[in-house]
Amino acid sequence: GPTKLRIVLDIDIHQSDLDEEGIDISIRCGRGRIPGRVSVKLFEEWCFPIASPALANTIGSGRPERLLDYPLIHDSDASGWRAWFGEQGIDYRPRPQDRRFEDYNLVLAAAAHGLGVALARPPLTASQIEAGRIMAVDDKRVRNPVSYWMDRPVGRPRPAATELARRIGDAAGLDPQAVEEFLQAER
Repeated sequence: GPTKLRIVLDIDIHQSDLDEEGIDISIRCGRGRIPGRVSVKLFEEWCFPIASPALANTIGSGRPERLLDYPLIHDSDASGWRAWFGEQGIDYRPRPQDRRFEDYNLVLAAAAHGLGVALARPPLTASQIEAGRIMAVDDKRVRNPVSYWMDRPVGRPRPAATELARRIGDAAGLDPQAVEEFLQAER
């Protein structure tokens, strides 16, 4: 069977210094490569507006501007909403009635409790949609400006980190050649 690996998860909203903290592989949500690291994009998200079933029924279907009649919920980065509205030809800026949470799980909980409209970030929202806690309020989708990345420190990765990177790449559906280039890259 596959090689057994010891994996220590350190979940943080702050960017870690991989070398200083002895981190072999890092998964992050962000905007591109970070200097001093070797990076490969794992996948992107295609976002769409969601709300509780009761609020979604109140909102109904129609023009995208209708969503601006309700509080918009986002995490610490409102760029997803700017991108979604931008695709509809609307200039969006966060407003006082909008609600911001540092953690996306809180965003989903707030949407499920009818506090406003959030953006679905598949696959993070799939189980909530399947359970009927939230539902789509518009079928227009937009690529999230932030993507998921796998990073490693510069230098040759350890064998266990190489194996883990290959497994993560496989699970994310990356081309194996892209993973090998990530593992062989010097910068």
